[in-house]
Amino acid sequence: MTNMRKILILLTMMICSHVSAQTGMHISALFEGKIVPKRQMVETRISGKAVSKYKLTFFHSVRFKADDDLVKRVDHLAAADFVANSEKFKQREPENSAMRKNEHGRKTFTQMYELAPQGNSHRFLCFKVVNDTMTVIYLEGWITSLDELKKIFND
Repeated sequence: MTNMRKILILLTMMICSHVSAQTGMHISALFEGKIVPKRQMVETRISGKAVSKYKLTFFHSVRFKADDDLVKRVDHLAAADFVANSEKFKQREPENSAMRKNEHGRKTFTQMYELAPQGNSHRFLCFKVVNDTMTVIYLEGWITSLDELKKIFND
């Protein structure tokens, strides 16, 4: 087997292991390009050493233009995942955030959900809207709370 083929097999295995991370979630349809076409999104997937310094094992985000209806649809999907997890993980509350204007006069809205752990991994689903751009992020790792997650991203 050539070195290139070994590398491709290894990369495929790594990608497949993280694709399953969001399997069965309502928000998966968004990440799969079923709500917003993939060509209209900027997608980022990071795993391994690049995110381990943030106590993460996996970071997956998509960014796209969103009108109010699309923001509501994505919010509904994220909330459905949070509610679906409520039977498994009762000790958490969503991080509520209201629409507000930032220092540049732009409308912003942030919502963060802590989901039930999957094995030893803690999971979070967050989204942020700034004017007409929405970013949705799925995270897995050793972070144990929304407060810890906020501290890591504010540093």
